[in-house]
This record gives sequence, structure tokens and C-alpha cells, in this order.
Amino acid sequence: MFSAFLSSFFISQVPHGRLDNALLMIYLSLVLPIYNEESCLKKSFDAINEYLSTLTKDYEIILVDDGSTDSTASLVKEIVQISPESRSLHNSKNQGKGNAVKRGVLDTAGKYIIFADMDLAVPVHFIGTCLKQLEAGTPMVIGSRHLPESSFKVREGPLRQFLGEVFRRFAQLSLGLRVSDITCGLKGLERTVAFDIFSRSRIDRWGYDAEIIFLAQKLGYTIQEVPVDWYHSFDSKVNVGVDSFRTFLEICRVYYYYLNKEYNC
Repeated sequence: MFSAFLSSFFISQVPHGRLDNALLMIYLSLVLPIYNEESCLKKSFDAINEYLSTLTKDYEIILVDDGSTDSTASLVKEIVQISPESRSLHNSKNQGKGNAVKRGVLDTAGKYIIFADMDLAVPVHFIGTCLKQLEAGTPMVIGSRHLPESSFKVREGPLRQFLGEVFRRFAQLSLGLRVSDITCGLKGLERTVAFDIFSRSRIDRWGYDAEIIFLAQKLGYTIQEVPVDWYHSFDSKVNVGVDSFRTFLEICRVYYYYLNKEYNC
């Protein structure tokens, strides 16, 4: 009777109906949002899988194909067929990186959830750095390129650097973000924190980074920054002009949603 009660209680606590995943909880879930990554997908996946296997923890890798128009989808199928640690989700059309990350996160089975960029602009061993902070009890960990110990190994072009700095300052000032780096692709969260934040998030594209940091602060979660090395990929999918303007509008939307209490926090 008591065991039945415990089982019933546990089931009732599973967020978002992810009962199948939560009952099969593993240690680490790595979410990889991907869009037209045929040039780096196989090499990056192999590097990631090889590194995670050294951690001696059970893990899963979730590949979220955000409506790729090249051969990415077929490559993902091949990877999933031969790699038991991996599985995939697919958007029939491009929805945006924020959408892909959210969909992946809410489909995870891990106690700890980390997401990263497929091009490995932040080298794979920093996943372990992020995980150690989560294991130490930090609710949310984000990679930063702007700490004294950080290093830009390969920098963006001057225009991208300028616009990135303008966006960083704008997001910090307008949303009160108390972190040095907003858009670094490496971030990690403890499971309950991840579900609490991503169940509220609404931004589908590049502004999602600022939104989830904003929500973490409003919900009272501690955010720990870790220094990373950065190797800019010149195969980036960001359209500097269009995406910069769109992202500024998304920051305004975050503030609007908050003022109208649409985040429930």
C-alpha cells in the first residue's frame, strides 16, 4: 500500500506529462539544436559522444532538427540508428533555435540537462565543467566568454562583434540581466529548474537566451557563470542584419510578457 502511494505521488509530480522519461530518469541529458549542420554534424557528434562516454555516467543525446533543408535529417537518422545513447526530434519547418532548445529540454529524461551548439564553438570538455557545477548544487550554469579566465580563440568579424556587444548591453540594461554573457550556447540546468523555466518561455528564436536568464532571475534561481574558450564558427546560421533586428524585438516582447504577467512569476 505504501509503495503504491509513493508511486502514485511520484507520478503526480512529473512535469508536463513526461511520465515515460521521468520514470526512466538518467543522469545527464544533452540537447543539441541543429539546423543545416551537414558539414559538422557527424564529426561533432562523434566528439561529443566520445567525451560523454568518459564521464562514467549514463546519458542521452537529443538531436533536435529544426526543419533543416540540407542532408541533416538523413544524417540524424543514421546517427540514431547506430548510437543507442541518441534520439531525435524533428520540426517539419524551421521554428527557431529557442523553439528547438525548448522542445528538446521538455523531452529530456536526465537529472541534469545541458544544451550546446552543434558546431562546438565551445569545446566539448566544457560540458564536464558545466556538469560539475550542477552536481555541486548550482541550479543554472552558463558559459561565459567575458570572464577574466575566458579566451576568444577565434573571434567573430568586427560587425558581428559590435552588434553582439550592443545586444549584450541592451539586454542587460532593459531586462536587468546580472550575467556577463547572454548568448553563449553552453548552458545547463537541474531538471526541476529547467522545466520550471522552459514551461514558461515563449521566445522561439535568438532572443530565447535572454528570456531564460530573465526567467531564472525572476524565479529566484542562482546562476553560475563558468569561463569558456570560444572558437567562432564562420558557418554560423545567424543573419546579422535580420536576426539582430528580430532579436531586439524579442527582448521587448520579454518585457511586455512580464509586465502583462504572462510568465506567472
